[in-house]
Amino acid sequence: MPLRTLLATLFLFSNLALQTGCALMAGSAPAPQTMDPVEQVYATNFDAIWLATQKAMAIYPMRVNNMDVKILETDTIKIDKYWNPPHVQELKSGQEYRLVVRVIEGELDGKPAQKVSVSKIVNHQKDFFSNEQQIPSSGLEEKALLYRIERELTIERGLERAQKKANQNS
Repeated sequence: MPLRTLLATLFLFSNLALQTGCALMAGSAPAPQTMDPVEQVYATNFDAIWLATQKAMAIYPMRVNNMDVKILETDTIKIDKYWNPPHVQELKSGQEYRLVVRVIEGELDGKPAQKVSVSKIVNHQKDFFSNEQQIPSSGLEEKALLYRIERELTIERGLERAQKKANQNS
C-alpha cells in the first residue's frame, strides 16, 4: 500500500510540475529592444582578451580586425544567416546587421582589466526604393558573444593550469 501511495503522489507532483512549467513558458515576454552596446569587464590582460574575442567571432565574416585601434567589426550579415532569435517566430526580409566589438584597456584594483563592448547595428530596408532604417537589437546575440569570450578565457586558463601542473610533475 505505501508503494502505491508513493507512486500516486509522485505522479501527481510530476504532472503538476509539467503543467505549471508549460504554463509559465507559454506567456514569456519578448526580449527588450535596445540600441545601446552590451558591455562586460574582464580582469585579464589585453592579449588574452583579444585572442578570446577573435576565437569567439571566428564564425562571422570579418571586415575590420585592427588590434592597434582595438576594434573588430563584421561584414554586413543577413538577419537569418548566423543568429535566429528564439523569441521571434518569423524574421523580416530586408534586415541585415553588423557586429562591432571594441576593447578598452584599463585597471581594476591595480591589475590590468579590459572592457569589451559589443554593438549590434541592425538595419532594415522595407523595399528597394526606401532608405535603410536603423532598428534596435534584442541584445541576445551580443550577450551570447560575451559569454563565448568568457568561455574562451576560462578554457585558456584551464589549459595554462594543466600545462603548469604537467611541467611541475615532469
